[in-house]
Amino acid sequence: MTGETVTFGFNVAQSGPFSTTGEEELRGHRLAVKHINEGGGWVDTQYSGQLNGDGLLGKTVESVVGDTESDPDAARASAASMIENDEIIMLSGGSTSDTGLAHQQLAAEKEVIFMATMTHIDTLTGASCNRFTFRELFNGYMTAKALKPVLVDEYGEDVDFFQIYSQDDWGNAQKDLMKQSLTEAGWQPVGTLSAQLGTRDFSQYVSDIENASEDVLILNLRGLDAANAVRAVRKAFPEENVVIPLYTRAVAQTAGGAIEDVIGTIEWDPSIETPLSKEFQSAFSSEYSGGTGSASSSIPSGPAHVAYTQTLQYAYAAQKAGTFDPNEVISVLEGLEYGTGIGSETLRACDHQSMRPVPVVRGRPGDQQAFGRYYNLINTTRDAMYSCSEGPAVECSLGGN
Repeated sequence: MTGETVTFGFNVAQSGPFSTTGEEELRGHRLAVKHINEGGGWVDTQYSGQLNGDGLLGKTVESVVGDTESDPDAARASAASMIENDEIIMLSGGSTSDTGLAHQQLAAEKEVIFMATMTHIDTLTGASCNRFTFRELFNGYMTAKALKPVLVDEYGEDVDFFQIYSQDDWGNAQKDLMKQSLTEAGWQPVGTLSAQLGTRDFSQYVSDIENASEDVLILNLRGLDAANAVRAVRKAFPEENVVIPLYTRAVAQTAGGAIEDVIGTIEWDPSIETPLSKEFQSAFSSEYSGGTGSASSSIPSGPAHVAYTQTLQYAYAAQKAGTFDPNEVISVLEGLEYGTGIGSETLRACDHQSMRPVPVVRGRPGDQQAFGRYYNLINTTRDAMYSCSEGPAVECSLGGN
């Protein structure tokens, strides 16, 4: 590859209902590029000796940014432009599952490595898996496994539960995973409701929730939908037991006091005080403190953490392979053992899914949410891990070169 630079492509939601998540991802991506070129953060510790803070394989890393518009068709068009016009050597992003799947398909067609960020749906590393896609974030199957023992411990074994889910592939799949996991634990489903993406007024579902007489309400929703739903529910039923299987700091921040006692999983949290976590927090805060935005904008989030992680994973693999040839880089990524501050992890060769601990959290009261602390860590469990012969991995066939 000629020239003094190489280009990474970051395609995230900069508009639409998931734009806050996209903005957080982009901060993590950009910090990783800065560290690759100038040193700092994990480049000086975890990847020391391979990445030296002087670029990648003798070249300065540049980046281009696209807007998925929280829409899979727009995501594909934006990513295709990056590949064809900007000649990116790596694509990362996917602030939602549907945009991540669009990226994944395109990456296989163009033979460009895709490092997925907030794409949570099982099929990414299951039935739709391919050689060019890797995922650090745990999937829906792992979320359900992580939550089951926590919810049983919290609410008992004889529990009626009601689910609201988004009208898309991710929502329907997550609803089914939670139902399967919780019925295995002895819980009884008492009904479901679907909600269109972008629903603002969830008060329309209040009477259905009341009539169901459930013990626990599970909101298989994301982004603003999840925040709007939990606010409407808590306004009508202040003592309602609520679970949001996958939520982020942006959801908690928008929900405010309504997030109190809501249980769910997150990618990572600053309350995990390990050496790698502290290094990431320190570098992120140093980079983004004093800028515009809210007081919590210098506090890293889960989406920022996963974006930073996956950008450095690719850089490390390319440097170790000694080439940007995707087949050689894939060979390094497959089976890669590493850490991100939550314990040892492995990017599996069988499906390119990270086997990793899953943090489970509980929302904090509104008067305890200062400095970006919107939830308390319940635990970080390894019980969500699974073998290559079970779960979504059974349907994965990566194929050859």
